Amino acid sequence: MSINSKLSDENIEDCIEGSSDIKMLREIIDMAQDGDFVNIEEFADLFAYNIRGFISAEDDEDYDEAYNNNWEWGKIIAMNINDKLSSVSDNV
Repeated sequence: MSINSKLSDENIEDCIEGSSDIKMLREIIDMAQDGDFVNIEEFADLFAYNIRGFISAEDDEDYDEAYNNNWEWGKIIAMNINDKLSSVSDNV
């Protein structure tokens, strides 16, 4: 069963610290699903990869720093999603 079906758009929006594309996040959730949760590192990898086009860097060092920041942001989102999934499961 896809864990996406357990999460409303509002649930996902609660997990984001900033702005992002819910459709993209749902696709990443599907790709990073690991049982009843998302694999945090895989989610972070996919998230950073999918938003790399928004990085406007002057050089490789700036790009790497921005990519790493986006990876950390993805990690936080994944942890928030797993927390949300835990609370949704607890309420069922």
